[in-house]
Amino acid sequence: MNDRDFTRWIQALDTGAPPPDPEVIWWRAELRRRLADEDRVTRPVRLAERFACAACVMAVAVLGAVITWGKF
Repeated sequence: MNDRDFTRWIQALDTGAPPPDPEVIWWRAELRRRLADEDRVTRPVRLAERFACAACVMAVAVLGAVITWGKF
């Protein structure tokens, strides 16, 4: 990319709107960091909940089959 292409590229990006406030950028970055941290910390709990839900569904299916077939 030469200087002329770069200048045209920059001018194409210029929308006339003022740049965003640095505080807003910082706030969004902090929010994103907190959400990523929360996701990382709660991942084991979510996995345990999924396992427990699957185990309950399996238990209900087994009990339903046993009761339906009369071998209880």
